[in-house]
Amino acid sequence: MPPGPSEPALIAEAQKLLGDPALRAAVQRHFLAGEAGAAAGPGVRLPMGIHPDDQMLRHSLHVHRDAWVAISQYFNVALQQFGAAEQIVRAAHGGRRDLAILDFACGYGRLLRFASRARPVDRLWAAEIMPEALAWVAGEYGVQPIASMPEPERFDAGRRFDVIWVASLFSHLPDGLFRRWIARLYGHLAPGGILCFSVHHESLLPEDMQVPEEGILFMPASENARLDGAIYGTTFVTHAYVERAIAEAVGAGRGHARIDRGLAHEQDIHVLSAAPGPALDALGAFRYGPWGWVEERGPAPGGRLRLKGWAGSLDGEALARVELRIGERRLSLERFDARPDVAAYFAGYDLGPTGFDFTTEFPVEEGTPVEVSAVARNGERALLYFGRVPAWGANAA
Repeated sequence: MPPGPSEPALIAEAQKLLGDPALRAAVQRHFLAGEAGAAAGPGVRLPMGIHPDDQMLRHSLHVHRDAWVAISQYFNVALQQFGAAEQIVRAAHGGRRDLAILDFACGYGRLLRFASRARPVDRLWAAEIMPEALAWVAGEYGVQPIASMPEPERFDAGRRFDVIWVASLFSHLPDGLFRRWIARLYGHLAPGGILCFSVHHESLLPEDMQVPEEGILFMPASENARLDGAIYGTTFVTHAYVERAIAEAVGAGRGHARIDRGLAHEQDIHVLSAAPGPALDALGAFRYGPWGWVEERGPAPGGRLRLKGWAGSLDGEALARVELRIGERRLSLERFDARPDVAAYFAGYDLGPTGFDFTTEFPVEEGTPVEVSAVARNGERALLYFGRVPAWGANAA
């Protein structure tokens, strides 16, 4: 583990930083840039709290050992998940506002923070196996809670839904539960409803690992140590496995669409329709939006600031720019360098040049807010990083 602050110290620091008004403004700005967020209106006020036990934030803190980096990653993924979910819902149901939507295995509400501001909360339900997480999302976001449980057959929401969204659950299930949860959740769909769930495709595995012949590799360990590894580990699957699992769970001939890397540019999203018929053709227009990461943030001679990272899009088009907000200054980066490592990770997608390595021409004072965004040509944007410049120390220059 890299040296740095202890886990409790990092968690406490992150909780303090979440109250930063400039962070709120940055997250809200990116929320409003999307179609669904814009419909909520400029007066919307996003809740910014993250529960201290939220395993998504805690995992980022553990990996990166930097509170601002972990917070940036948390909101970057949350905003992308919200945008993906809204695209799929609109493809299936148009602009309907009366949809009954269930966020199943919602955790501490990374999606619900935005959904509860973009849609009527009396049409949003949340299901979760962890009681404290369920209490948090009900209290923070005003959604209607439903207790989940380890055995799919015991889960009964007491109603049917037009949309059931399941992010990062099937990517953790063993074979038996994988099929049983498809069957159980599918049975909770209203006529014309859709079930959306994400998986890790086998292509994400390291080169020295492979999925067994049956099409699923389950390892009984995950970033959430609080859940039993026998029922919640880390799972990789083939496309053929998912298709067989769906057919065995709910029967052949159902509407089924797959969006490769649709969730956080990593997990595949499968969309299953309650109505028999062809796949959801409208999802062929799915937009990934911009994506990227700020890998290095540090001092340069003369008290200047250096930012290095990458930004691109899986939509087959070059980005418009990387936009920087450094205090009151607004800067735009429009030229990118080749990044073979990024191209290799997204093999099969033409991202073009994606790398940037930028140093300000001016000194940047301690405490200055720094916001980095990737912006597509149609105005779509991703929040790659937000933070404040730390004290570099006397030897920084």
